[in-house]
Amino acid sequence: MANKLGSITAAGILSLSLMGYGALASAHVVPTAVTPSGTLVEAISQNPDNLTPGMGSLAADDGPSSLMNVSLVRLTTADQFVGELATNWTIADHGLKYTFNLNPAAKWSDGQPLTSADVVYSWHYYTNPKIQLTYVTGWSDVASVVANGPHQVIFTLSHAYAPFMSSVALASIVPEHVFSKWTVSQLNHGYYDAHSVVAGPYVLQSWVPDQQLTYVPNPNWWGPPVHIKKIVFSVIPNQDTQFNDLLAGDLTMASVPPQDLSQMSQLKGKDRVIEPLSATYDQITPIEVGFLKDVRVRQALNLATPKQQIVKYIMKGQAEVAFGDQVPGGYWYDPHLHAPSFNLTQAAKILKEDGFTKGKGGWLYKDGKELAVPIWALSNDPTDDNIEQVVSAEWEKIGVYAPVHTAGAALLFGAKGPQFNGKMEALIFSWGQGVFPDDTIDFNSAYAVTSPTSPGENVERYDNPLMNKLTVEGTTFTSNLKRRQVYWDIQKLEIQTVPIIFLFWDKSDFAYSVHLKGYDQTTFATNPVWDWSLQ
Repeated sequence: MANKLGSITAAGILSLSLMGYGALASAHVVPTAVTPSGTLVEAISQNPDNLTPGMGSLAADDGPSSLMNVSLVRLTTADQFVGELATNWTIADHGLKYTFNLNPAAKWSDGQPLTSADVVYSWHYYTNPKIQLTYVTGWSDVASVVANGPHQVIFTLSHAYAPFMSSVALASIVPEHVFSKWTVSQLNHGYYDAHSVVAGPYVLQSWVPDQQLTYVPNPNWWGPPVHIKKIVFSVIPNQDTQFNDLLAGDLTMASVPPQDLSQMSQLKGKDRVIEPLSATYDQITPIEVGFLKDVRVRQALNLATPKQQIVKYIMKGQAEVAFGDQVPGGYWYDPHLHAPSFNLTQAAKILKEDGFTKGKGGWLYKDGKELAVPIWALSNDPTDDNIEQVVSAEWEKIGVYAPVHTAGAALLFGAKGPQFNGKMEALIFSWGQGVFPDDTIDFNSAYAVTSPTSPGENVERYDNPLMNKLTVEGTTFTSNLKRRQVYWDIQKLEIQTVPIIFLFWDKSDFAYSVHLKGYDQTTFATNPVWDWSLQ
């Protein structure tokens, strides 16, 4: 799942809006001679599932993919869009026409030029229904993409789509001269992972599954020079092991799990720790089949979930209770709303009024069927494992049978796992929110996930007519004030109907070596790798 880290302000969001409707972008920087040095080792919790642009579904994909790919624009740590492949751009016709001028120096790692033809081909790639893409938000709103010479491309939208810059313009460009020669089957089955041709600053040198991915500088990189000779992503599923390796100096970068926060003092002098509120929330996703389609059941489970205690005792205070999907303090967040507090008595009352009665073993039954909601979490994640144990104990106090299970990502999110098997279960995992929200794929019923090739991320299969209306309005209104009211209405509806059970907004608690210079991280962005160096 997506995972953008850092903090954001209303001023930052407003500056994005102003920037989007101007012609602002970063000027092309001519590379200067630099000899990269040193090896950076970053811990990731699991093996990436797919490095093909648009196909990855795990947070572990983000770091490796960011080294390999480029987009028309990128987001800075100041929450502003600047050019990456594009040197500048204009927006016209009331948000229906976007014109991007491309960097004429851009190349692919095999030396071929990166041109407007690649951008046009990327549109066809992201809208090909036969390709098993996991995130294509916004591309269906593009009516045409036309090349005007090799270094200019014009997007025409079928209707105004407010998050265009944060979805389409941030998508990775793919190489036409490579992808057009591959079959759909090759693309869908990870052929790219072993035959990648990239436009980013680093190329994949080797990948030992479940161990590490090693990157070296792209010899045909056309952007600002990079300063690090080798970047290694070390796959370390256990967070405690990551922390111990960080203490030992074997890692340059790693997250610090809440259970190790008491040992943070040991990092002083060797590592820096940053703690911005993350744009990632932990959630319990009820697969809305059977009793879980009943909003009253979801309301009761939400009331029976001890979020405050989870934040205090499991997260050690390094999180903030969540009740919706907008980051606290951000432009789209409604500060006037308050989530209902943990209340087992009220939860039990709701279920009783809904027709559930105690039966065999003290569990709740209705129409002869037991209210059983198994809870799943990722294995080797002690935080989520502790959370599911606590949640299970509280749910069972009100008569909901809630056995706990753990599984690796391949099973948990796989075609035969609880996400797709159509059973009445609940999954614990985290999900990230972008700088410009688009709740369509998350909560609109048109994007309900029923198979691995479903078009969206509505894993829970949530279906609410008002939410369908609001999510569409949130992407089509061009006024930020109107859009903010829509997202405030969405947050109210999330509290009322509980599409998912929001747990908390995490703090990043990210540690990195004092030898790493130039690194910065905010809610929605990390500064580019060419700003980093090892000393």
